[in-house]
Amino acid sequence: MSEFTYEELAPHYQLDRNSLEITRVDCVPVTLEDFKEITKKLPPSHNLELAANKITVKMPVSALTGQREAYLIGRITIWCENNPLLVGLVGSSNVYYNLPLPNPTVRSPDASVVLAARWGALTRNEQEEAFPSVTPNFIAEVRSVNDSWQFCHDKMLVYMDAGVDEGILIDPIDRTLTCYRISRNNIVWGTRNNPRSFTSRILNGFVLNLNNII
Repeated sequence: MSEFTYEELAPHYQLDRNSLEITRVDCVPVTLEDFKEITKKLPPSHNLELAANKITVKMPVSALTGQREAYLIGRITIWCENNPLLVGLVGSSNVYYNLPLPNPTVRSPDASVVLAARWGALTRNEQEEAFPSVTPNFIAEVRSVNDSWQFCHDKMLVYMDAGVDEGILIDPIDRTLTCYRISRNNIVWGTRNNPRSFTSRILNGFVLNLNNII
């Protein structure tokens, strides 16, 4: 990832090179419009997310993590192709969502599925936006060596707060899978050790083979 230059962010924004967080110079909370402005200023190689009134630069993942993500999205895509009437959108980590939360939040899960009913509620113009205002029904994240489990867990809770029906956090470091769901309006989760597969309750009939992912 190339270095930021002062001219790319000045005069309104500043970068903390330790936390890789971009904030406003005037200390005003970052808005969605700020996020859109910065994404236009910076090269496409800079992947950004917006949460907690800050813009965060996403670090590149390792080659092995990228391979795990590729296996993951490939297997989800096969289910989507076999169930075209159920699926509105299937997304990789390059698909960003403007999530309906009190603070502006734009996130890109490693893999995501928006079912047809939810995706179809958007107009064509809304579907064409860079950051569509919709919450995926299903998301999956793969923990990388750069992230702690707690950091990944907190991200999953944000997704669930935004209306995700089912999410999975795959941790190849500790060889665990944590599944997040909604039960009686509460977020619940459970962790399995060394799982071989995962059966979704949201993607009807989908069983994720975890070979080469965990």
